[in-house]
Amino acid sequence: MTAIARTKKPQSPVTPPVVAAGVRSRTPRQDAGARLWGVLGRSGARNSRAVFHELLGLVTDCPPVDLYDAVEEGVPTAVVSVIAGAFGGTNESVMALIGVSETTFRRKHEASEPLPEVAGHRVMGFLRIVARLQRLLQESGDPAQLADFDLDAWVRDWMREPLAEFGGKTPAQMLRNPEGQRAIEELLDRMRGGLPA
Repeated sequence: MTAIARTKKPQSPVTPPVVAAGVRSRTPRQDAGARLWGVLGRSGARNSRAVFHELLGLVTDCPPVDLYDAVEEGVPTAVVSVIAGAFGGTNESVMALIGVSETTFRRKHEASEPLPEVAGHRVMGFLRIVARLQRLLQESGDPAQLADFDLDAWVRDWMREPLAEFGGKTPAQMLRNPEGQRAIEELLDRMRGGLPA
């Protein structure tokens, strides 16, 4: 044995980093989806609009990493009928929005499997954008006028309106990929800041 090997100190076990008081350390959790999507299973006799707005509240309050985890765990097919009911549309119109064929949707629904991954990302993008639109309108409007304002109808119409900022595409078309979602968010930021869209 060499002198170096004899004098080498044994390594101590790795200790976790110290966390400042009041700061929770984050560990991977597998229940983000259950917390977020659980509202769909608890809907009972409530109408789709109430369930949808509770879901929007959860999306607004969740840290981004929890939204990521919820999508990774799988977006349930039940979200399609909740979105359709909240916006007075059909399941088929929501399937077209998120890019899922009726055959795929039916197969996933009957097997109690989540939506395909790409569709799950589009659902989350849609929820985040609607939550942002809702917050934008609430912050900029008169509360008395907003009491009688049909936000869901306004969002439904806005999502279907071709916009010059998107080269004549609708916000619904822009939801189909992350770059389009980012373009919508940038437009909403400009609207919030009062800059010309």
